[in-house]
Amino acid sequence: MRALGRLQTRLVNPIVAWVLRTPLHDLLSRWVVLAEITGRRSGARLLVPVQYSQEGDTLTVISRGSRLWWRNLEGGAPLRVTLRGATHAGYATVSRSPLRVKAAVRAIGDSIGRTELGVPPDDAVALTIRLDPVTPVARLGMKRLWRRWFAAVTVGEVAGFAVPAVVGALAAGVQWGVLGIGPLLQGATLVAAGLVEGTILGLAQAYALRAALPGIGTVAWVRATAGGAGIAWTIGALPVVLGERVMSWHPAVLIVLGVVLLASMGLLQWRVLRPHVRGAWRWVAATAGAWLVALGAFAAVTTPLWQPGQPGRLIAAIGVLGGAVMAATVAALTGAALVRLLRRGQQL
Repeated sequence: MRALGRLQTRLVNPIVAWVLRTPLHDLLSRWVVLAEITGRRSGARLLVPVQYSQEGDTLTVISRGSRLWWRNLEGGAPLRVTLRGATHAGYATVSRSPLRVKAAVRAIGDSIGRTELGVPPDDAVALTIRLDPVTPVARLGMKRLWRRWFAAVTVGEVAGFAVPAVVGALAAGVQWGVLGIGPLLQGATLVAAGLVEGTILGLAQAYALRAALPGIGTVAWVRATAGGAGIAWTIGALPVVLGERVMSWHPAVLIVLGVVLLASMGLLQWRVLRPHVRGAWRWVAATAGAWLVALGAFAAVTTPLWQPGQPGRLIAAIGVLGGAVMAATVAALTGAALVRLLRRGQQL
């Protein structure tokens, strides 16, 4: 039990605290608040993530009685809390009353939708935190927003695209003759890697987007981005699965598939964006155009470098290089589109 407590204190809590202070806080902040406490004896700053319930400007949290952090608040003490991305000053009081603890456990359980909180009622204390008003935070200017988007999306797409680039290179060297469905397995592998790419890119975009549109949920944005990437990679994997037969399809069918490939991510993201910005439909066209240019840049870099018979490592390295060029291109263009969209479309 002590080993688990040390693991939580030294590894889990710092990771959770970091997430709660980033624009991706809503991955956890619906259930967890970050308390910042000053040690009474040591004067050291303690960062403690705890589950909570909220009623107005009052938070209720619980802790194991065997923990030490809450003892700095006995008798009442000031503290700071990070609640859903905003920092508040507050004042905390501690109660060991069984009735108060039971009420706190019930309130938090109702708030987070769980009956078991991992804190035994006979070894628990309840804390009440009253919050001061939030000091408004200035929004990022448009130039800073573009720079933030460009940096985050470039890094996210480079990291994300490295997954299908490496997986594709490795898959090309595998003998897929399993039950006659080798090409299907190879295509499914690429689509799975593409979903990973979309997830990483979605997290990067959500990080940057939160500065301008804090109401957009990280999970919803990541789900839309990964879904769009999955659709695009499914279409892109058709030549792997079906071979040259794809090129014999009617040109109209190929054009439709190309449009869906380019627009799928922007279309799913538009569904998340439209409740927050007027004219959000422009995002679909802007992202489709950005991906078209970015894919052209990818092809311009990789086509002269890829040659038949190359080892998998070299194929992957060339793919990652092309992915970096593609990432920077799509980040620059979609960042400009986002700034233009926010300038033209009033936020709802």
